[in-house]
Amino acid sequence: MGGKEIIIASKTFNAMPGLTLIYINGTKKIVMETKSFYNINSSSLLIQMQNCDEIIIKTGAFEYIQSSVSTELFDIGYITIEQAAFSKLYNSTFKNVREIKFHEKSFDFKNQGNIGRHGPVTVIIFDNVGIPEIPREVFLKPLASISFRNSNIGVIHSEAFKAAEIASIVMVDTNIGEIRGGAFTDRTLICDFKISKCTISKLDNKSIMAAIGNFSMNHSIVTDIESKAITSTIANFEVVGNHIVNIQTSGFNIMNWNRIVMDHNIIIHLHSGFIEASHGTDIEKMSFKGNEIHRIEDGAFSFISQVENKFLIFDDNFFNKSCNCSIDKWIESITNNSGKNELVMDTSFCTVDDFLSRCFSLPVGIINIQNFTKTACTNFTVCEPYEGKTRIVNTTSKIFIPEDDSEKQSWLIFMITIIGLFIVAIIVTFIILLVRGSRWLKEKGCFRNVHYNNNELSNEEEGTIVTMDENEKLDIPEELTLEFLQVLSKRLDDPNTHQEASEMIERLYEMFIIDDAYENNNRQEEEAHLYEELGNLNLQIPPPPYEEEKETSNGARSILKLMEEKFNNLQTGEREPNEQKPALVGEYSEPTDAAVHLYSELKNKSERIDAKNSNDTVKSNGSTTLRPLPEKPSDEKLLIQAGPSYRL
Repeated sequence: MGGKEIIIASKTFNAMPGLTLIYINGTKKIVMETKSFYNINSSSLLIQMQNCDEIIIKTGAFEYIQSSVSTELFDIGYITIEQAAFSKLYNSTFKNVREIKFHEKSFDFKNQGNIGRHGPVTVIIFDNVGIPEIPREVFLKPLASISFRNSNIGVIHSEAFKAAEIASIVMVDTNIGEIRGGAFTDRTLICDFKISKCTISKLDNKSIMAAIGNFSMNHSIVTDIESKAITSTIANFEVVGNHIVNIQTSGFNIMNWNRIVMDHNIIIHLHSGFIEASHGTDIEKMSFKGNEIHRIEDGAFSFISQVENKFLIFDDNFFNKSCNCSIDKWIESITNNSGKNELVMDTSFCTVDDFLSRCFSLPVGIINIQNFTKTACTNFTVCEPYEGKTRIVNTTSKIFIPEDDSEKQSWLIFMITIIGLFIVAIIVTFIILLVRGSRWLKEKGCFRNVHYNNNELSNEEEGTIVTMDENEKLDIPEELTLEFLQVLSKRLDDPNTHQEASEMIERLYEMFIIDDAYENNNRQEEEAHLYEELGNLNLQIPPPPYEEEKETSNGARSILKLMEEKFNNLQTGEREPNEQKPALVGEYSEPTDAAVHLYSELKNKSERIDAKNSNDTVKSNGSTTLRPLPEKPSDEKLLIQAGPSYRL
């Protein structure tokens, strides 16, 4: 419904036989005034309120109700229930409520009617709620069940539970600050009272006095149980698996009991006569076993003398007391000389610390008291700490590793060695593959075909259509053929493939011309000298710009012509008579076209220089770079005189 505030005024719902459901959701504040629901006689009435900030139910809000009223209040901030708010109530559930404030006699039903055939029918559930306090006489009328789950209760005041009969009280996962004296009065009959997984700070004197059919406290933490905190007639009394810090004298005063079980508890401090159990003739069992007791006073186990052995189970109890040979006297003091000392010694345990372990050669931990006295106290050994001088043990000597440790270390070293060898093998394999792969790439010429392009890519060009060069790439042939040279000539004329053809010609020149020429060391020195002379001419007399472009553009063409001439010479067999004979191994041989080509280049260069200059002589500046070129050597001289030329 929503809204800021809803006030249900007096007699808003009056004599409505068909009213069965009221649902309110999302309203900040709801106020039920006195007689808001008046004389409702429908078969049943369900009131649901959710997601509200505050609900106030005032005194007499439900007056003269004939219907079976049920309330469900979920996800509420604050709820206030004033005195006698419900004249009749069948079921009430409070869930996820931050705080509930009770007034005295909040659940005082005036028109509850006759109790059902099987007892009270009203069920009240508190789930995940906060209750700062429960005042006196809040639960004043008989109830079928009261449940507190996942809740926080600050204080339960005296006479808070004063109903004549409450069939069941359940407290689960609930924190309770204090239960004050008389909170559960002696005029109340509780059939089942269960406390599980709760935290209780304090049980005051006579806090629980109601007659209880079955009382159980399981897996809870109780800080302090005052003297006569539970003074009641309880048929079945069960305290199992709890952590109790302090139990005062007569903390449990159980009367007319049939069965008492105190098992598997941790008790920090147990006072003298902590339990008083007066019983009748209908005894079934008293069990006290599996408990861990840290501090115990004299006479704490005096209750076992009041129970016959056939009804008593006393076993597996641990005392946080150091074993000694006079422990039997201590047992007599805590049992108050009840005559059941042997039972306690046979079934209980004491502690063995490091000192006793060294003295009596016993394992550190716990030991049965009877076994300890028979084992360690037969010779009346007095175990006292050593007070003499102590010697310093020389620890510099070699300490041998036990056999088991040596085997473990050898196995560890073996595994580390295997793993290390495996890693080294992987690294060596990787290096071998890397070296062989790089060599293979060099042999295939992959690195020579790689060119760096410094063009910056733009994101705007992404996705554009680019025309690809459909010209087929040329590969370096193993043998130089005339057809391949003709293809290079055509590609050299094509502007699109000119650059690629020039580079291919240069590489072919290096492979098939220069490499062959370098076989003769003397010839290599002579060519180096002549090329140096040619370079000096180029540096001293630079050609005009228009001729530089022509030479640059015709450089690849001239090299191509040179290779064609060599190929034709090799095919036609135009060689000197002395070159027709087969060359012996190690015999000096050199190509004949290298010198011809070189001197023709020098001659052409000199002719161009003479054509450019109008005078036939050039003034010498003292440099030897412009000296007359040497005559072309004849083939005979080249063959007879090996080595560089000394002619000027």
